[in-house]
Amino acid sequence: MGKTPAVRAGVWGGEAMAGPRRARKLWVWMLIAAALASTYIAAGRVAVERSNRRVDLVMDYDAAVEMCRAAGYPVDSFMRRAKMAGLSSVALNERTVGDMVEKGQVHVFSGRQIMDYDRLAPVTDPVLRRMIDDGRLFGSNTYLFPRDVSTYNEIAPLLDMRLAGERVSVFNSRRFGAFIEMAKGPRQVEDVNIGLDPAEVREVKGAGLQVVARFRNYPDVTPEKIAFFVDRLAETDGVRLVIFEGQEALGYPDSMREAAAAFAAHGLTFGHVEFAAQKGDKSLAELMVPAVVRVHSITAAEMDKIEPQTAVDRFIRAARERNIRVMYIRPFPAKSGEELAAVNRNLDYIEAIARGMSAAGFAVSGAQPLAPYSPSQVLLIVVAAGILAGAFMLLDMAASVPPIAELGLFALGLVAYAGLITTRFGTLFRQLAALGAAIVFPALAIGFVVVWSRRVRGTSWGSGAGLRDALLLWLGGSGVSLLGGLLLAATLSSTSFMLHLDQFAGVKVAHVVPLIIAAVLYWRYQMAQRRSGGDLVAAAGEILSEPIRVWHVLILAVVGAAGLVYIMRTGNVYFGLPIPAFDQGMRVLLEKVLVFRPRTKEFLVGHPALILAALAMLRGNRRLALPLALVGCIGQISMVNTFSHLHTPLLATVLRTAYGLVIGGTIGAIVYCLYAAYLHFAAGRPSGGRAVKTAAGEGETVEG
Repeated sequence: MGKTPAVRAGVWGGEAMAGPRRARKLWVWMLIAAALASTYIAAGRVAVERSNRRVDLVMDYDAAVEMCRAAGYPVDSFMRRAKMAGLSSVALNERTVGDMVEKGQVHVFSGRQIMDYDRLAPVTDPVLRRMIDDGRLFGSNTYLFPRDVSTYNEIAPLLDMRLAGERVSVFNSRRFGAFIEMAKGPRQVEDVNIGLDPAEVREVKGAGLQVVARFRNYPDVTPEKIAFFVDRLAETDGVRLVIFEGQEALGYPDSMREAAAAFAAHGLTFGHVEFAAQKGDKSLAELMVPAVVRVHSITAAEMDKIEPQTAVDRFIRAARERNIRVMYIRPFPAKSGEELAAVNRNLDYIEAIARGMSAAGFAVSGAQPLAPYSPSQVLLIVVAAGILAGAFMLLDMAASVPPIAELGLFALGLVAYAGLITTRFGTLFRQLAALGAAIVFPALAIGFVVVWSRRVRGTSWGSGAGLRDALLLWLGGSGVSLLGGLLLAATLSSTSFMLHLDQFAGVKVAHVVPLIIAAVLYWRYQMAQRRSGGDLVAAAGEILSEPIRVWHVLILAVVGAAGLVYIMRTGNVYFGLPIPAFDQGMRVLLEKVLVFRPRTKEFLVGHPALILAALAMLRGNRRLALPLALVGCIGQISMVNTFSHLHTPLLATVLRTAYGLVIGGTIGAIVYCLYAAYLHFAAGRPSGGRAVKTAAGEGETVEG
């Protein structure tokens, strides 16, 4: 009599899997080789991450000036005290004509204003008088009058380059000296940026702090203008970092390559602001890799609401968990009646950040970019071979495929991958390989639990042996997922991914597809053999032909709602679902106790559920096993997904995952013990019936 499809597909370690033993050994050896290659890649990445331990604390100059003015406190004194508190740098925005007007260094009038003044009191300056009389003074133009000759000599070459290509004229007046005519309105003129203010640079450097330049883009920017102002910046000793002001990167959209070349020529580093929406910033960062550092800031709007300790924790977390190396600090605004106290409050704030960084093992000084890192293509191909081997192992569990076909597809896939990663689409195909790992290995982990539970079935909910076997099954499955996470991380390990310029693609797919595969595997090995002689298609037909009941609809509605929440809470695009208060509090507590907080969906949901699912399978409880296995699969998916966060230091990922396993395993064992105690208590209560075993192995009370 022929074997059923389920028996032919077999299980690991006892029942014959599809394909000869040699094919199975090949997949195992490929996984071993891939694990070794991934470990080598991981060691290189860890070395790069551990060598990058310098953090730059950067204060926003304009915000600090505003706070000091409100408190009536000297800015230079605040800067010196901030340096003593731990501040390392100050960010200076470009000076504008409007800034010079505010300081009285220049005066700006429209032609219309001058002519209005002339009607009230005739202009006597010969040059202006002649311009008015000859109709040469235009009402729509703007006229800029420097305060003195030195001011004119300072800004004339700056405006000459900044406004190159526009209508600009210079006139010499006996009374007013040289003044400049521009074919712009006064507001447009006041918004013209002309580089850093030398006085502000001297003030910052006088306090012993480094200068961070904040360039601002403008519509008529050209490569020549970029080169001119970057060359002038290079003359400012000690400027090494540039962070852009406004909504666009300098040079966007047509001069990005020239901007990157100008920065590189002077050894400048680009500060890429985390979560910012600056147009062109990613393109510029990609052109400047590896001369890029990541920046974390708290917006001015947030500073009105956030508590100081919460802000401190955010900065420390950013450095520790996301490889952020520049902390852009805005001072807390002065409250009415407490202006002077705000100075000391902000100095304490800076000191707390610096102290926290030191306690976390960072040195507060000028940040350095990550050292360039990229594994060899040979290693990447070996890792891809392991991912393909895992995929064919999963295929062997789900279907019967001729071994020769598997080997042919394996060779074809590996050769294609080896060729494609050398092309300009190499990053895309590495992302696809990583997505394959994220799909295959969580499903393979559940397959491990499903298949092996058939071999050791026969224990009961109330026995220690049942818990032991369930824990071993869960650990085996988790080991499979950890291997998948390691292969995924190795596939994407490179500077661009570590800087979050490139990232893992297909997060939502990776969170859904393994659940579907896990359900198919469970059905094949735990359910189908009980229906239609193990014929999977026939068994599915029987299920589909059964009538739909109200409770079916209710369960589907609940599952659908839970699935929607699950999907909305995953991925790179967050849909704003609120975090429950208890969850937020638990996260804070775990961070304080463990430093690297394990993911809630792993230790509180996925791991306990998979342990209980293994127990249900061992017990033969089909009603509980499938939903628990699917919930348990969420934990396995999350583990692999954690390794896809390449901007998180690898050691932090490993520790976070290990904490999740320990805590999740403990919670699962406690839940099991509580349930076993409940059953023991229930069995000892007087009853009008007697306990019998059902076909499913569950105790039922029969009246009698």
